Amino acid sequence: MAHNIIMPKAGMAMEEGTVVRWLKKVGDTISKGEAIAVIETDKVTMDLEAEYDGTLLSIVHGDGEVVTATHTIAWIGAAGEKIPTAGEPSANAPQLPAAESRGQVAKSAGDRPAVPVTDRAVAATPAARAYATEAGIALSSVAGSGPRGAVRLRDLQEAKVIKATPLARKVAELNGIDLGGLASPASGGKIRKADVVARMAATVPGTSIPITGMRRIIADKMLRSHQQVPAVTLTTRVDTTDLVALRERMNAGGATKVSYTDFIIRAAAAALREHPLVNSVIEGESIVLQADINIGIAVALETGLIVPVVKKADELGVRQIAAVTRDLAERARTGSLSPDEYTGGTFTITNLGMYGITEFTPIINVPESAILGVGAIEEAFRTAAGGEIESRKVMSLCLTHDHRSIDGAPAAAFLGRIKAFLEDCYSLVG
Repeated sequence: MAHNIIMPKAGMAMEEGTVVRWLKKVGDTISKGEAIAVIETDKVTMDLEAEYDGTLLSIVHGDGEVVTATHTIAWIGAAGEKIPTAGEPSANAPQLPAAESRGQVAKSAGDRPAVPVTDRAVAATPAARAYATEAGIALSSVAGSGPRGAVRLRDLQEAKVIKATPLARKVAELNGIDLGGLASPASGGKIRKADVVARMAATVPGTSIPITGMRRIIADKMLRSHQQVPAVTLTTRVDTTDLVALRERMNAGGATKVSYTDFIIRAAAAALREHPLVNSVIEGESIVLQADINIGIAVALETGLIVPVVKKADELGVRQIAAVTRDLAERARTGSLSPDEYTGGTFTITNLGMYGITEFTPIINVPESAILGVGAIEEAFRTAAGGEIESRKVMSLCLTHDHRSIDGAPAAAFLGRIKAFLEDCYSLVG
């Protein structure tokens, strides 16, 4: 019996996903658990694994297609098996007659990704042509070292070329967009149409960018938070003079570099342990205190925003937090986080200090009850006990809290504990 392969629903908010590329072709033998395609959700890019053994009978949605979550994208079963009519492939999906076995794939245009017209006239070895098609490299952009200038596989591997889908190249060519610097982390370094459109928005007046994928999820979630949550923001100034000195000493003698955000996570986790009401979420008509302290860190991407989560942050030291946050941030930017790594947060921290922002009003990451905004460290002057003027390092912390679950006084007390921990920063590493 043939089994359908669906676009997985990676999280409750996911409504659709994109087939980035198929790793298998129709007619290939598939083993259960084997990666058969790369898909992109609103947050990450990940491998899609087969749930059955068998032969890939049909690809319903080809590379680059956007598919509603849980809808069929392919069929797997016994070689030659007939699939249901509802699973017939779309017009641009590569197909193989069921009677053909593996190793006898028809070499028609429908059986492989589109190849730029200019590349068809370029002399190249079969291995080089297959590699270029998979990687999205224009053969015409590489100097060949083979007979009569034919492009070899090693020419592609050694050349510093721009990887892009054929559609992305076409859109860029029609609109005069330079593909340089447009590598999309979420697509494994390969430029896609969405990356070109985003660049057009910054360079071509009047460009319309559809609110889809990650951008739509962010828009819907922020609008819901703004409309439904009675949010209040409290701001305090923290003397970080000792913290700046401590961080410099730790980074001078440690392999894992520690950021200010890592210290703030440690301080917030300690404060949340003392103020469990802040570490809560609203579910329907109930305020649910969370057993674990899971702190989300807002990470900016070219295509939007993602919040990977440091699980059980209160059980980690500053250097451990630094190692975890660095790993999460790097994989967030390459689109390789698993759904478990960006869900389950109970409190969020967003730091705009590196952009020179001193104060701002962060929007709560619902259903959480609070979010902490971190500003830039500035120089300030104060009068010392002896009357001398001294220079200090100060930073603003902005706590937005949901007034349905947290009143102003407990929110202020919680923010005050974070301030106290940071000003007594040595207690965070003791």
